[in-house]
Amino acid sequence: MLRDALTLFHAIQQTPPTPKQTLVEPQNVLDQLLAEAKHLRDFRKYNPKTFNGSLEDLTKAQMWLASVEAIFQYMKCPNKMKVQCAVFFFMDRGTTWWETIERMLDGDVNQITYEQFKENFYAKFFSASQKFSKQQKFLNLEQDNMTLE
Repeated sequence: MLRDALTLFHAIQQTPPTPKQTLVEPQNVLDQLLAEAKHLRDFRKYNPKTFNGSLEDLTKAQMWLASVEAIFQYMKCPNKMKVQCAVFFFMDRGTTWWETIERMLDGDVNQITYEQFKENFYAKFFSASQKFSKQQKFLNLEQDNMTLE
C-alpha cells in the first residue's frame, strides 16, 4: 500500500505540468471589431443615402435598399457585416424600428442574417399589401389621348 502511494507520488511529480492556457478571445474580439470598423469605413466611402423610415413614399424603401445592395456587391461586403452597415444609415423611424428589433433580440443583433433583415425591412416599409396596391395601380393605368410611337 505504501509502495502504491509512493509510485503514485513519483508519477505525479514526474508528470510535466500542463501549460497554462492563454486567453486568445480578447484578441479575436479586437480583430473582429477592427474588421467591422474597416467594413463600415469602406461602406461610408461610397456615401450611401440615409433611410428615414418614411411610409409616405413606399418606393423609397425599395430604392434605398437597392442602392445599399449595389454598394455591398461592389465592395464585396461579407454577409455578416451587411446588417451593421445598413442600419448605420437609418434615421428617425428607421432607427426607431431597428431599436425595436434590437430589443426583441435582447441586443444580440448578430443572430439576424442579412436575408432575415431584408424580409423584416420589406415587411415593415414595403409590405405585400402595399406592393399589391402599387401593382394594381400600374395595371389600371389608362392611356387616355396619348399615343405610343
